[in-house]
Amino acid sequence: MKQISKILTLSAVALALGACSTGLDRSRSLLNPNVSGHTLAQQVCSICHGNIGDAVNGNSVNPTFPILAGQQPDYIVAELQEFHDHHRKDPAAQDMMWGITRDMTPKQMKELAEYFSHQKPLPNPEAAEADPAMVKAGEKIFNEGFLEKAVPPCMACHGSGAEGNGPIPRLAGQHADYLYKQLVAFNDDAQRAEEDEKHHVNSNGDDLERPQGVAMEGIAHGLSDMQKHEVALYLQSLK
Repeated sequence: MKQISKILTLSAVALALGACSTGLDRSRSLLNPNVSGHTLAQQVCSICHGNIGDAVNGNSVNPTFPILAGQQPDYIVAELQEFHDHHRKDPAAQDMMWGITRDMTPKQMKELAEYFSHQKPLPNPEAAEADPAMVKAGEKIFNEGFLEKAVPPCMACHGSGAEGNGPIPRLAGQHADYLYKQLVAFNDDAQRAEEDEKHHVNSNGDDLERPQGVAMEGIAHGLSDMQKHEVALYLQSLK
């Protein structure tokens, strides 16, 4: 009931915001399919994912919200669709993104993704505060993997500069706190899958937070908590 209330509240806020803007190019209405994805990116998404007070460019200043500037457009579209279909079930997805994407059209998703993919990612200011030793350890895992636990090099999929490719996300410069939380979510999903198999339960992935992240489950599960932090800090340091 609490979850439904949050989603309804978000929708109500969107309606109220939409009522404040009459022109489609300034509208904040999430219910109007005629509002372009570019406009939604600037007028709605920037509230959390933009650098408020400076520029609406997808370089979020709050680590709760991922940086979208320069992100692979295919990945953004795929994630928006997962939110829309309620397939991605991590707490932040349910609390915020389920309601926001509820009435979003495929065209709006594509336009929104194109907008953020063309924004320039900036160096993450939090990188300067990271422990250099942890960053160095994370770099080793990213480039070489952790073969003792059958963890392949992250660069094999995400690219040597963590720039991503198509449905594989850009990770360079991303907030370390956000990356760490996602690794924990993948790790927890791996543990749930193990429990389901152990008890011969076929949940069809319904009990997983990120069911589309199967490729990441074993990788995250093979890293210790400290190693997850190290990789996240290294990725945050990249430009």
